[in-house]
Amino acid sequence: MLYRTTDLSDVLYSQIIAQERKRRKFAGPIMTEFKYLLYKTHELEKNGILPEDLGYLFGELRRHGITIIKITEKTLPEYMYLYNILPETTLTIAATDQTLTELAGLPAASVGYKTSVYPSEGLYQADILVEAFWEVDYYFLERIYQRKHNIPWRVIETKRCYLREMTLSDLPGLFCLYQDPDFSRYLEPLYSWNEEVEYTKAYIENMYRYYGFGMWLIKDRFTDELIGRAGFNLIKWQGKQLLEMGYAIACAYRKQGYATEVCQALIAYAKSGELAYSKLYCFVQKENLASRLFLEKLGFALCERCVRDGKEMLVYRHILTGN
Repeated sequence: MLYRTTDLSDVLYSQIIAQERKRRKFAGPIMTEFKYLLYKTHELEKNGILPEDLGYLFGELRRHGITIIKITEKTLPEYMYLYNILPETTLTIAATDQTLTELAGLPAASVGYKTSVYPSEGLYQADILVEAFWEVDYYFLERIYQRKHNIPWRVIETKRCYLREMTLSDLPGLFCLYQDPDFSRYLEPLYSWNEEVEYTKAYIENMYRYYGFGMWLIKDRFTDELIGRAGFNLIKWQGKQLLEMGYAIACAYRKQGYATEVCQALIAYAKSGELAYSKLYCFVQKENLASRLFLEKLGFALCERCVRDGKEMLVYRHILTGN
């Protein structure tokens, strides 16, 4: 059974949403937040019962405060309008192209469910495709939701810091950091402002969105101040693709254990299997004695010497597996 949007045109629905946003601005700004999971009963349920994996997932979502809404008759836009739900607060699990078509043009996240009940459905409009939900949890769906709304992932938490993806709004703070010659001495310089904006746009799209990792910002958990950069890069070296760790801490935060705290968390993240690499590398300029000693303290071992970008570099390696 398929539904068509007959009672509510796309134009009318857009007007209603605009009016709702205008009304709500007097009560404060609207925050993009994952609040509702929607699905159509005829797509996911059999004789009124959910598959076991979805049942477990929905139970977890409820524990995180997500409202589960099952729709039996109306289209998604009709239901959202009737119950005053903004589409940007929702994520829909859809097993048919018709359901995804109803979301077209709306700022709503979606997961396409490839099921044998609807084998011919392409689900190309979904943000991601899933064949089963045993390995899907709240945090997985939250990240799909965040990607939809360009919300940067907060990836790693430490005792005093957190690491998150960069956005264009972070560039002024980044330029301020790089103005300190002691901070940027062993780092590649930033481009000019306009070039760096374009580079950052491409990096977000091609590194964060495609690989799910990259160089992140280090933020103070208590003040939210930008205190450095750290993360991972993929590099080509000796005909192989390697995982490289990078880090830089603002001078005001050095010699207080921040670098150790952050880099130990990075190594643990790499060991967790999230990145699927067995070795982690660092390329350090020969003159950077402080970083060389620091890497050895972290368990890295010197394995090679090379020239990179015209500079003599020492190559350090950390074995991630078997420890």
